[in-house]
Amino acid sequence: MAPVSRILRLSGCWGECIVATFESSSDYAWPPAVSGFDMPKPSTCGQADAKPVMVAFFSGRPDHYWIEAFASEVGDFKSRHELIDVRIDARGLVVTGPVLQLRSLTDHLRDFVHRVSRISLQRRVLERISRKDASTSVLAENAAAVRDVDLVAKLPVVASILEAVSRETGMRFATVARVSETRWTACAVHDTINFGLRAGQDLVLETTICNEIREHGHTVTFDHASAHPLFSTHPTPALYGFESYISVPIYRADGRFFGTLCAVDPEPRHIDQDTVRAFETFARALGEAIDATIPG
Repeated sequence: MAPVSRILRLSGCWGECIVATFESSSDYAWPPAVSGFDMPKPSTCGQADAKPVMVAFFSGRPDHYWIEAFASEVGDFKSRHELIDVRIDARGLVVTGPVLQLRSLTDHLRDFVHRVSRISLQRRVLERISRKDASTSVLAENAAAVRDVDLVAKLPVVASILEAVSRETGMRFATVARVSETRWTACAVHDTINFGLRAGQDLVLETTICNEIREHGHTVTFDHASAHPLFSTHPTPALYGFESYISVPIYRADGRFFGTLCAVDPEPRHIDQDTVRAFETFARALGEAIDATIPG
């Protein structure tokens, strides 16, 4: 099936460059998210001690990475919320516990599923990078990513730019990302909210908006994902837990795409025209510094 693409100009857009793209493709299996809930009544089949059961329906089937991540995390989740059982079945998660706990659990359960999904994606990344039967092209890409991360992290301007980006936007996580056709890698990070991503770590490329930017070459920004006509249904903000976002492409002097300058926050943030212009100025400065440091 061919990818489905939707393009929407953001409300209050200040130019042709601010475009948001949402592409979904059957070629990539996104981890599951919670699509809805059902809380059946306790069984009336003569079981006096039957407990209330809530079902969290999945948007898709979990793969073995997700199931492994779930197994490593579910014990802590059960203990923290005083649940009797949390298990996977054909529909999604089946949760057993006190009815008052279940009624207040929906947001926590969504967050738990997203957390497990993020862990499962990291497992995919690690397996992809460490495969012993990797092709020559994969090994070359891995070596290039390590080289670029090391060089960008040492650039004197990077730390000051990321701090300025965070200050200008009010967003508490900012990064310079190297984005290729096969990998998304954080080169440098400014993180005051314990987002959990460090320099040198990868996200699964297909789950990033930066990958869409690599394809269309435009700045993407939104103030409040869950209230946005497009990004409220885009899987990336929900998966990674952010409401506000801005990402600007970084180009080298010969026009090659290097990656993005990106900032996110779990809270809504207003992003005006001056902020976008400042961001794009920072991205150009990074492109020039990268060009002066990284071999062609």
